[in-house]
Amino acid sequence: TIQVNGQTSEMQSLPQAGLPQGSPLSPILFLFFNADLVQQRIDCYGGAVAFVDDFTAWVTGPTAESNCDGIKSIIKKALDWERRSGATFETEKTAIIHFTRKAYKSDSEPFTIRGQLVRPKTQVKVLGVIMDSGLKYKEHIARAATKGLKAVMELQRLRGLTPRTARQLFTTTVAPVVDYASNVWMHACKYRRASPINRVQRIGANAIVGTFLTVATSVAEAEAHIASAHERFWRRAIKMWTDLHTLPTTNPLRSATSRIRKFRRYNRSPFYEVAVALNGFPMEELETVNPFTLAPWVERVQTIVDDGDNSAMTQADLGWAVRTAVSSSARNGVVGVGGVIEISASVRGGPKLERFSFTLGMRTEQNPFSGQLAAMAYALRHLPDLEYRSVALLASNKAAVLTVRNPRQQSGQEYVGCIYDSINALRNKGNVVAIIWIPTSAEHRLLEMAKKEARSASRDGAVPAQKFPGMRSTTLNIARSSQRISKRLPDNVGKFSKKVDMALPGKHTRLLYDDLSRREASVLSQLRTGMARLNGYLFRIRVAASQQCACGQAIETVEHFLFRCTKWTAHRTEMLQCTETLRGNLSFYLGGKSPSDDAKWKPSMQAVHATIRFAMATGRLDTQY
Repeated sequence: TIQVNGQTSEMQSLPQAGLPQGSPLSPILFLFFNADLVQQRIDCYGGAVAFVDDFTAWVTGPTAESNCDGIKSIIKKALDWERRSGATFETEKTAIIHFTRKAYKSDSEPFTIRGQLVRPKTQVKVLGVIMDSGLKYKEHIARAATKGLKAVMELQRLRGLTPRTARQLFTTTVAPVVDYASNVWMHACKYRRASPINRVQRIGANAIVGTFLTVATSVAEAEAHIASAHERFWRRAIKMWTDLHTLPTTNPLRSATSRIRKFRRYNRSPFYEVAVALNGFPMEELETVNPFTLAPWVERVQTIVDDGDNSAMTQADLGWAVRTAVSSSARNGVVGVGGVIEISASVRGGPKLERFSFTLGMRTEQNPFSGQLAAMAYALRHLPDLEYRSVALLASNKAAVLTVRNPRQQSGQEYVGCIYDSINALRNKGNVVAIIWIPTSAEHRLLEMAKKEARSASRDGAVPAQKFPGMRSTTLNIARSSQRISKRLPDNVGKFSKKVDMALPGKHTRLLYDDLSRREASVLSQLRTGMARLNGYLFRIRVAASQQCACGQAIETVEHFLFRCTKWTAHRTEMLQCTETLRGNLSFYLGGKSPSDDAKWKPSMQAVHATIRFAMATGRLDTQY
């Protein structure tokens, strides 16, 4: 039987007791099972959280000694719940820790649980994060680097991958392992503590394009076109900070954001640096995003999406009593919405055509997606009084239509809620409502009229008449763009790489590498970084006895190898045929941008491929050398 709020269900026999391993019902049922243990108010005095069978509770106070009474009450409450529920806490897995600003203020007195002494530890694991008593996260950063190293070594063992595939695998299998919970510890990952994580980055670049591990981290990341660990950490932190401001006001984390912003010389929040960096963004004006838009049992609206068979166009032109079309326009720094409502002769007061338009907000707060949702909500709310009629809502934004069909935890929830309120009101009077997506290329008459209205609302000088909540997605994208690291290599790093390619880092490296084989990518990366299996570099790392080229004429550098070594003259025919004016230009042959190139520069892939074939034909850069 199940009892909820005093109501008991009928008794039924269970053919199988328990749940299979990995059942999605397990975490849901655990919420009910341990609710009376976990549910308590989270405030400045303490709180509790749980994930399945992992229970964590805390108390705060002026001293460690004063917190001991609170810890004892937590232990007593847990043991009482244990007796009521039939569950069992494992004393061996129970951990207690004191977080104090000064080490000498900590308390080492043990606690007694079922006759066993449990002594406070200097570090514990909470939901996969190793937290030490000083909150320095040194152990967790080392563990994250170790797990990342294991993952990237497994990637490195895979043979035959193209750089494109290897990069995708690095992004999906290595980076998430390192970045887990980085919002908590990224502020402590600096200087020497970041070295192990940078090593993971270099090995990842080696697995993608074959750069040597001695290549500087920033150069290797640029060649492999992967984001630096610092950049990834900031992207996650900015998203977390934005998400905190969209939580309902009843959530304790929402009210904590104001305290995070306060200036303190010591013991700052890990998010203080993020809060200062994003201080100029109106986070307090963001929309509220609830865990779900609609209850699971609420009937979803009927939507019709054109899959290329023109079925949507056919449906849109059927005998609807009312047809309304909506559109949005983002230009001149604002987002405007517009629409038309076409009422047929079968409806009282028809036939007639009504138009509407208004400026939704600034482009820094709104977007075309939210504009379409707002236009839908407005159009449905301003329909005439209808009974037992059919209503078609036409829209050109596919994402907006799909969102109305299956609302999720996303931007625009308030507009979606208004749309469903209006649809439910129409349904209660026997009306049928359908939302139809028609692509802009279809040139539907009503949609073209709606687009014209939307453009008039986004004309130059248009000002919103009413303030609407800012969209989370728009604010997040702008915040990330503002904090994007400058696209340039550090001043004291990559002298040779800057000589070869002054456009580093850039998207053109994907064009250079993505379609190459693993061996070809390794050859190109050696030539572009200057760290290659040539005597000039091998002598520097004490692998070769001399830096002289085998031809005996000069030091074996990349330039000498490609253009001047007399041993390989017969192999350079294809390279020389690529150009008449840029022969001997290292940047041209290695796909880099030179100071003489203009803004419309693109790498010559013909020359790059010819250079790779030349180097491979000589065999000079193969492993045996």
